[in-house]
Amino acid sequence: MWDVELARRICWEYHKPDDAYCLGMVRACLADLSASGLVVALCERWQEEGARLLFNYRVSDFGLERMRQTGLA
Repeated sequence: MWDVELARRICWEYHKPDDAYCLGMVRACLADLSASGLVVALCERWQEEGARLLFNYRVSDFGLERMRQTGLA
């Protein structure tokens, strides 16, 4: 799932507006999770509309292990 689609779904799930601020905050959190190795970017693409770089993420093996250790999986 592309990060912007995931961000919209998260905002909907938590009853937050899907405005630029909330979407940007979720995308920033995804970038932090990627930097820490909990998720990995599978591919990227440039979106002309909005002039932004999109990422397709998945949870890493390390991320799954941490989820198990904390009771999230």
